[in-house]
Amino acid sequence: VAFHCPAPRQRRTAHRSSSFDKNLALASSDDATVAVKAADLDDALGLTSDERTVVNVHRVCSPSVVYVTSVLKLVGDSNDNNSRSRRWQRRRSKREAPNDGDTDDSQQLKQKLPRGTALGSGSGFVVDSEGYIVTNYHVIQRAYETNQAMMRYDSFWDGLAKNTTNKMKSFSGDSEMMDTLESFVNETVSAISGRDSLVDSSARDSSGLPAQVFVRFGTNGDGDGSTGGSGSASYHPCEIVDVVKELDVAVLKINDKLPSLKALNYGSSSDLLVGQSLLAIGNPFGLDRTITSGLVSALGRSVTGVAGNDIKNCIQTDAAINPGNSGGPLLNLDGNVVGVNTMIISTSGSSAGIGFAVPGDNVKESTDNIVELDKQRQLRNAKRKGRGWLGVDVAKASLEESLKKRFTARGDKGDIGAFVTSIAADSPLYKDQDESGTSIGITTITDGNIHLGDRIINVGGNAIANGGDFITDMKQRVEGEQLTLTVQDVKGEKRVVYVTLGRIPL
Repeated sequence: VAFHCPAPRQRRTAHRSSSFDKNLALASSDDATVAVKAADLDDALGLTSDERTVVNVHRVCSPSVVYVTSVLKLVGDSNDNNSRSRRWQRRRSKREAPNDGDTDDSQQLKQKLPRGTALGSGSGFVVDSEGYIVTNYHVIQRAYETNQAMMRYDSFWDGLAKNTTNKMKSFSGDSEMMDTLESFVNETVSAISGRDSLVDSSARDSSGLPAQVFVRFGTNGDGDGSTGGSGSASYHPCEIVDVVKELDVAVLKINDKLPSLKALNYGSSSDLLVGQSLLAIGNPFGLDRTITSGLVSALGRSVTGVAGNDIKNCIQTDAAINPGNSGGPLLNLDGNVVGVNTMIISTSGSSAGIGFAVPGDNVKESTDNIVELDKQRQLRNAKRKGRGWLGVDVAKASLEESLKKRFTARGDKGDIGAFVTSIAADSPLYKDQDESGTSIGITTITDGNIHLGDRIINVGGNAIANGGDFITDMKQRVEGEQLTLTVQDVKGEKRVVYVTLGRIPL
């Protein structure tokens, strides 16, 4: 905690406790910032142990919680190429010209929302320091569906123009005439569709789409490192990386490069117990970073998501969840995310003590995969090697525990390894098989009966104790890397499999 203290005046400031006087005493005549340890401040305030826990969780985690909103931009706010749009934008820029003496740089940092129709708002939280944010799908659903409709519209007219010109080319060999005809068709389709130019929908950035999602780091902008203490928050434009409708979650990516983002860590939602304390941080009714506390009221609830399916194993809590909390984190007292707040049951529309959160274990697995694929896509676009791909799934969580118990019951000791549960059809393992058919047996479950397959116990010289070790090791591998896998079957016999890692399919 830092206090900014101006130069001392003749009048002495009285503090309510002597410890504050001691901590804030200054010997300099110049302005200075005095740092005080948060623990010392808590001591001075006489906080109880429970209060300290809640205060610390909010202090550490709230800077990573964001306000999420989306806007359907006015037609004049898009980057139209016609003169009328440019004239409209010039008139608007003059009306909104800054008069407070801010520099161009500070104005760029203090980004505002564009004019348009609000499409919804809620909460979200940072899951990766490179700017990835998790929120509820229903928070950005209208923006997502609007942009998807626009891309389908673009794709239709692009396909019409290409198919028309290709068909015409088959009837004539005069390339010059066909180029002229192709240009005419493109211009005609562009005019009919109302677009200035044909754009490949897969290459469009979010700024060219009708709906735009923005995030804000608190009313003062603390947490994004972009305002430099200016006291006003910036709205940062985001791209919708992907959505998982079945879990009512979406992953956003901030377009701006922000230096000080801190990701929240996940805890285990499967280890929660009824009666355990929980904390919810979000933006109810737009009130930034509001924290509420409660208990795990029940576990294993099923709620109907926006996709119409049942989201299983949801967490029920009596922590106050109101409109605007959707997409915010549900935290344990260690400050780890155990759920994503998604809905309430209420007759008034406000909290009635019955709220639900999507289990963090499911959210983490799905969103981690989305973030990883997006990073790999960026590396590929930059012509750089990405992470290596083996195309193997291994047992995790409850399944892995069940399989381990079987081996323990048989008297096996030591590290069990990673149980292989599936191998992709285009896995490099099949490509690199020799004629003898060196393969890996898969653990399967049929009609409730478990058929044990092979286990990977070593990767490239590194011992593998469980599925988590295997996943962590593979994340460090790059495409094209030659690797040795030591595999052990049910009888305890070991063999070595050689493989060259492939490229992650996108």
